[in-house]
Amino acid sequence: MLAAQRAWGDAYVQLAAADAEGGLELDDLELLALSAYLIGMEDASIAVWTRAHRQALRRHDLRRAARHAFLIGSGLIFRGEAAPALGWFARGGRVLERCEDCAELALLRTLNGLAEMFGGDPVTTEPTFADCAEAGQRFADPDVVTMARLGQGMCQILQGHAPAGLPLLDEAMIAVISGDVSPVYAGMAYCTVIAACVEIFDLRRAREWTTALTRW
Repeated sequence: MLAAQRAWGDAYVQLAAADAEGGLELDDLELLALSAYLIGMEDASIAVWTRAHRQALRRHDLRRAARHAFLIGSGLIFRGEAAPALGWFARGGRVLERCEDCAELALLRTLNGLAEMFGGDPVTTEPTFADCAEAGQRFADPDVVTMARLGQGMCQILQGHAPAGLPLLDEAMIAVISGDVSPVYAGMAYCTVIAACVEIFDLRRAREWTTALTRW
């Protein structure tokens, strides 16, 4: 973990220096935003993701711009800033208005579903997660599938059905430690699963997943 933190820290320093010298292209802007996020510089990360979002819009890369909006919103909602998070989700959705069917629309539905579920509505949102998991599989998008499975599992747990929900959370975590999931969503999944295990007093599962993630 420390080695990974140092690597991302070094990446941030180098990319930030290059950015200060003359600006970065979109691929490197995304790396700068991610490295800032992974070393705990969340405000800096949001600022750079915002720049990446605008640059993608200028290039008419709408699906990529929507992904940036969703990453910003995901980071915000995870630290309890629901209103601005939902605003970013809405912005990403508007960018996708001309997209009839794509993985990003399924991701948007999943993220909005998570916000509604944690807002106290696990019954209504559960079918949404099932649909999104199917769409994620169709588009071969592990971020969508993993976050949708996470939502399905949490809906079951919040309704008092832990034996049905925990295997879905385990499935989400397998995708995380296999390296299939992008880092921001991997972190969200891990923290959600550990919090759920603690909430239902499944400390053995919490320890096992923490150990597995540390090895990873």
